[in-house]
Amino acid sequence: MGIAGAARTLTALVACAGLAGVSALPAGAETPLYGLTVDRIPHPVSKLTHALAALPRRPTTRVYFEVDAPASAYLSALEQIHPVSAVMGELLDSSDERSISTEAFQARTQSYLQTLSGDVDIWEVGNEVNGNWTGPYETVAAKLTEAYEDVAAAHGVSALTLYANQFAPDHCGDGEAELTPLQFSERYVPPAVADGLDYVLLSYYPSECGGRKPSAAEVAVAMEALHALYPDAALGFGEVGLPHPASARTKREAEAIMSWAYSLEPGEAGGLGALPYYIGGYFWWYSWEDALKPHAHLAAALPAAFEDEAAALEG
Repeated sequence: MGIAGAARTLTALVACAGLAGVSALPAGAETPLYGLTVDRIPHPVSKLTHALAALPRRPTTRVYFEVDAPASAYLSALEQIHPVSAVMGELLDSSDERSISTEAFQARTQSYLQTLSGDVDIWEVGNEVNGNWTGPYETVAAKLTEAYEDVAAAHGVSALTLYANQFAPDHCGDGEAELTPLQFSERYVPPAVADGLDYVLLSYYPSECGGRKPSAAEVAVAMEALHALYPDAALGFGEVGLPHPASARTKREAEAIMSWAYSLEPGEAGGLGALPYYIGGYFWWYSWEDALKPHAHLAAALPAAFEDEAAALEG
């Protein structure tokens, strides 16, 4: 069945069943999330905090933690960021999956939880975990499970990010050996983890997927399918952007992707009515380089995108 047919079928099912039985957001979940990602902390940190404070909506700043950096390296920066922004801590980027063993990652997670819990609101326990570059799926699953269990034991809020490769043929050209978010979830995410996660997010880079920007209806179908597997999680996007910082040459493309993402209204525009578990997010990668540092190419686009998200999701 094609996307259009799936959307029609799903619309009919929702219309028949109604939305009364849909799970509420996790306790304490913010909605929507106005997300951005910083892959490095600038010095002085005040350059970043001033830019965050100037945004029209309180952001959630997703901080990439370098795989070989101790938690103490981020303590001072997060203490300064947290007063002006919620914080999502990315415990292990997909590009670093092969760089650390399961045992070492567990020790790293426990150290980060002990050191930074006061200034991290959401812990990302796995990033793009179904990507074909991350290594054996069994190992990836073991790492995310250990991290989830450690976060849960510390009474923290957890997020899992899946790599969205389902919006174009042949898994966005990567072939069937690279599992889709649903396939990975069904095969490698233990039921206790799936039932306990607070956020489940998609990472999507249109330029890596034939340039496709899926419609609101397509996104709605994807979110409803995820919701069936993660009924108690808030859903959204955990990463969008270009694979490299925006330049004068790619500025227009970057602006188009940012506008598409933050303007998404997958429930209403998708014909399904409001999706009460959808929280936006998006978390533009290279936000510091692209939008927050002085004279950045997307300096005007990111505040506008936040306002677009508010219009789409806050009504």
